[in-house]
Amino acid sequence: MQLSVDISVSKLLSLISQMSLSEVEELKDKLVERELYFKRFEKKDDVENIVEEFREEGYSEGFLKDLENGLRRSSYSIPIASFASSLILS
Repeated sequence: MQLSVDISVSKLLSLISQMSLSEVEELKDKLVERELYFKRFEKKDDVENIVEEFREEGYSEGFLKDLENGLRRSSYSIPIASFASSLILS
């Protein structure tokens, strides 16, 4: 079974901050054990290709610029390794 949860980084960090030291260590060990901080999930498509598909459907240039900017600023274009490495506690 796979579960998907949409949670912000700040909420995730807030939850982690409420954990005991042993729970945080266990979480860190599980991240390292599963090599989550090294994995990079392949994007399904480049931002340019996504924007082009919307352009072909007749969306306005203003919408397309907003879409492109949003995709580039979102976690869609941030490698998961960058995100997860910030969670690994030293």
